[in-house]
Amino acid sequence: MLLSIENIVKNFEQGKDTLKVLNNICLRVDEKKNIGLIGPSGSGKSTLLNIIGLIDAPTRGTLKIDNINCDILDQDQRTAFRRKNIGFIFQNNQLLHDFNCQENIALPLILNGTGYNAAVLKAQEMLEKLNLQEKFKSKISILSGGEKQRVSVLRALIKKPYILLADEPTGSLDENNSIKVFNEILKLANSQNTLTITATHNLNLIKKFDSCYKLEKGQLIEYT
Repeated sequence: MLLSIENIVKNFEQGKDTLKVLNNICLRVDEKKNIGLIGPSGSGKSTLLNIIGLIDAPTRGTLKIDNINCDILDQDQRTAFRRKNIGFIFQNNQLLHDFNCQENIALPLILNGTGYNAAVLKAQEMLEKLNLQEKFKSKISILSGGEKQRVSVLRALIKKPYILLADEPTGSLDENNSIKVFNEILKLANSQNTLTITATHNLNLIKKFDSCYKLEKGQLIEYT
């Protein structure tokens, strides 16, 4: 079992009130594929991704990744598991402006114990895959929006994660760049045999998913 989500509930306490975001979410994934997650703002898409990514913990329920029960991991174990096995792409890219392109992409490898020189060389190889080799030493501040998001894609995938979680990865791009960047995400993820889960508002991307689910009123519904 690649991914098993069983009866996940997530509530947030707001003063005396309880905000119920996820209500008994269940999902089982048996093979590496590209999964879409749609739903209106505030429906819980980011919350669900954060739970799968071990950034947040559910109020109740069970999460297993590669048959490992993530609920019994302590905080240090969750951090180590996340660094090794899970890649993230965010709408606002979250790149580090003090580092150049190479260093931003190499950072996940360095954090996992790879030496600086080896990590930077691997980052160069990744940049070449998207024809960005001329941006090796470029500062983040001089990149276009599309280039920044491509760098964030490479940063997420350089460690060949078991799962790639993409939260509105094209939300800040125009339609033309959105399609290009998303195609690049899928091409790289597929080449590395990575399970990809993408939350998006862009309905034009739905046809590119192997399967798609909608979050509505706390429930996860298969979208056909």
